[in-house]
Amino acid sequence: MYYFLKIISITTKLVPRRLLLKLGKFLGSFVYYVFPIRKKVALKNISIAFKDRPSEYHITILKKTYMHFGIVLMDFLQAPHIKYEHIDKIADLDFKSKTILNSYNGIILMTGHLGSWEMILPILGSNNFLFSVVTQKQKNTSSDKFFNWARLFKNISLIPKGENLNIMKQTITDGKILGLASDQNAGSHGIEIPFFGKNVSMPKGAGIFHSKTNAPILVGFCILLDDLRYHLTIEEVIIDDKINVIYNINKQFNKMLKKNIIKYPEQYFWFHRRYSRSIYN
Repeated sequence: MYYFLKIISITTKLVPRRLLLKLGKFLGSFVYYVFPIRKKVALKNISIAFKDRPSEYHITILKKTYMHFGIVLMDFLQAPHIKYEHIDKIADLDFKSKTILNSYNGIILMTGHLGSWEMILPILGSNNFLFSVVTQKQKNTSSDKFFNWARLFKNISLIPKGENLNIMKQTITDGKILGLASDQNAGSHGIEIPFFGKNVSMPKGAGIFHSKTNAPILVGFCILLDDLRYHLTIEEVIIDDKINVIYNINKQFNKMLKKNIIKYPEQYFWFHRRYSRSIYN
């Protein structure tokens, strides 16, 4: 599987990006109609988020979501072969976000599965930010090997989820950026936070590392714009409640995530079971 995926990735070098993205859009549409993976889960999530909209709207968003992630997949496959000096042709980090990132030495960067979280790696790396991101291990070891290869850009390091927490803490202490995807169901290990009117269980990691290091909490989302360029924006979480710091951080993150989802609903990865399992029965 590793070599098969790598050959596909190398092949994408031969295809102009716009044509490749059209292929990705078609692939997403094909999957929607032929292999609708987690379609019921996604529709349920969309109906919760947009409960005041008709079912036709929910279905339209779902179709566009499949197509969006077909596009994102193609960019993910091609990204390892883009020269660093050319990354700014397809992705950018605005001046305000750069200023925020340069203001601190040791950062916790929270993100979610919106737009293209994978594109955050080459954007930060090409802007000379040292970024260590916590990654989810794939069940298939060969696929996991490929994903790790595809993510190894300059200035980027990977920390597999489940590694010693001291490694993550040391990343912050060393003045680097620690990246955490914070919108997956944390089950019994998480903290309950409202999200579109219903509680979800969120990871406590960002709040714990902040408490241990006093590092600033930033939130970043990488959105695909109409011109097919990615735009990464960074905002700072203002922590005004030191007693309930974990709850406060996650609540603010969900608020920022929700705001962007409403603006770009087709770019959210609706396929995760964020809510209680009983909701999906």
